[in-house]
Amino acid sequence: MRRIHFDSNGPVYHHYYFWQPWGCLGCFGRALLFIVLFTGFIFLLSQFRSCGNRSAANSGQDTIEVVQPVVPPVYDDDDVIDDRGRRIVSNRLNVLFKAQVGETQINEWKSRFAQLYPGDEYKIVFTDINTKLMALEVPADERRDIMQNLPVQISDIPFIVFEEEVMAGGYRPNDPALSGAAWHLDAVKAFDAWDYTKGSDDIIVAVVDSYFDLSNPEFANTSIVGAYSVPRGDSDVSLPADFNPAQPDAAMSHGTMVAALAIGGMDNNHGSAGIAPRCSFMPVSLSSRIGTLNLLQGLLYAINQGAQVINISAGIMFSDEMAQMPVEQQIQWARTELLSQEAVWKYVFEMCNDYRVTIIWAAGNENVFTALDASKRGDSAIKVSAVDKNLNKAEFSNFGNFADKNIYESTVSAPGVAVYGEIPSSGQGSAVDGTSFSAPIVAGGVGLMKSLDPSLTTSEIIEILKSTGRPVSDTTIGPIVQFGPALERVVQGFLPFSDLVNIVNGNERPFEKIYPTSLVRPLNISEEDDDNALPPLIQLSFRFAGGDNAKVYYTSLLDPAHPWVADATVSYNADSQTVNIIAGEASDSSGNSSFGEAGFTVKADERGKAKITLIESSSISANYTPYIKNPVTTAVQ
Repeated sequence: MRRIHFDSNGPVYHHYYFWQPWGCLGCFGRALLFIVLFTGFIFLLSQFRSCGNRSAANSGQDTIEVVQPVVPPVYDDDDVIDDRGRRIVSNRLNVLFKAQVGETQINEWKSRFAQLYPGDEYKIVFTDINTKLMALEVPADERRDIMQNLPVQISDIPFIVFEEEVMAGGYRPNDPALSGAAWHLDAVKAFDAWDYTKGSDDIIVAVVDSYFDLSNPEFANTSIVGAYSVPRGDSDVSLPADFNPAQPDAAMSHGTMVAALAIGGMDNNHGSAGIAPRCSFMPVSLSSRIGTLNLLQGLLYAINQGAQVINISAGIMFSDEMAQMPVEQQIQWARTELLSQEAVWKYVFEMCNDYRVTIIWAAGNENVFTALDASKRGDSAIKVSAVDKNLNKAEFSNFGNFADKNIYESTVSAPGVAVYGEIPSSGQGSAVDGTSFSAPIVAGGVGLMKSLDPSLTTSEIIEILKSTGRPVSDTTIGPIVQFGPALERVVQGFLPFSDLVNIVNGNERPFEKIYPTSLVRPLNISEEDDDNALPPLIQLSFRFAGGDNAKVYYTSLLDPAHPWVADATVSYNADSQTVNIIAGEASDSSGNSSFGEAGFTVKADERGKAKITLIESSSISANYTPYIKNPVTTAVQ
């Protein structure tokens, strides 16, 4: 339809240009008004640009204003090809920079890429300096060459380049009639675990999945932080308008069901209960179409925004031919193929280890070797297989353990058959199958463990879950998680207060031992630091040197060999039954001071463990109440 305007002489069939006279302003007035408005618009843009988005973990805020670049569509179906048994996008490459790379270096990288590949067929279609991700569009026939050459051509900026894979969730719908819907709670000893903790809102469990119904009763009393939609670039993670709860779409329902199992509400007269109902919840929406880039964007967003536990119930889509391959051949294929993709995930897992983030993966539902998927290789993440109500391996569950070959690719297992699934926008539930629903049970359990001890590494968590788990008759999958015994093991890692008193009173020789605490916190960023570089985590530790002498260590997890050290005095007050540690300013080996004077008051908790109940410091928040842990023998300064 053609638009018609009117002036005093009747209709005109064109637009006025801004320099043409109109009304009483004339051409000069119109030009002046345009300049004023344009200047104001530029000023507003500059103000929005200067508003940095800092993580909740660094700022202490409960909510995060999410403004992110929008990831390009996952793929165009015409560009998807089969490549060595998997589906990839033929004309796309992704780039991931290390966490310490800032905006200046990323812009330099972009400039050099443009010089190396000047044609219009080479494009940078997406960049996010917060998650350090970038997407490139390249000619399909040059994809592999560019992926191999770029790290050599730009070698002084740390990054990795990889292909865009097409992924899928692992939903397996079952009969909606529920029978013993919450059987999984007994199977994993959740009730015993809740005697220790039901979670802490200081621990953020991120669920990276499809969509989320945040109005669901299961989340009514949940602390929701940093909701983020990857395809929308904002905080709207809600289901599409065409979602019909009477005939729920499996993929659209997936995120709500997964999240409710991990951190759904307790004592709300509705549905079941999440494993960690009092942990905070970070919903990260990917939509129903999942590729490597938007999965990584969601995952890295969660890391940058302070999540300590991240659940991912998705994986690579393989051809039917791959699923029918003999197991021995599957194992050999996993050892020799997708090595570049495996390197990307190792790159991400190293970052997670540096920032005490634990990733929980659904093992998959094709009854194949788990490590066919390059994201599920190694021991840097927790991979969860499924068991049925008889606590046997679910017939569909992927597997990964072969003791005779020293292969262990299924970390643990959890219930995944006829598990209660919360249907969005309906107030109803459904019995659902799949490792997609085993994984969030484990994610909730890890949230409980970190609620007691946030300093736990992924390898420590894996060791605890394996050693306290219940073996499965089919040894190709890991043991069934048992959260009551697991949390007991976490508590056993805390120093008895009586031992600390003996040390202070000189009844025990503490030399050559460092006593770590469960306190890990981000290092404050100075004004000259790049806001887009993720700051390191600092762990607090003590060394008791005999008598009233002590040292306090503030150790960066990125540089553990060079802690900040402060001299301290330690004393025991029998009247108040407290141990008091008074520390001076801490400096590193170069004499740089970053931590001021501090005081720590230690008391026995209800289980007789040494808990720091009060911190008086300008460098550490008084809100922290960490435990002193059992010592490690080490060469100390």
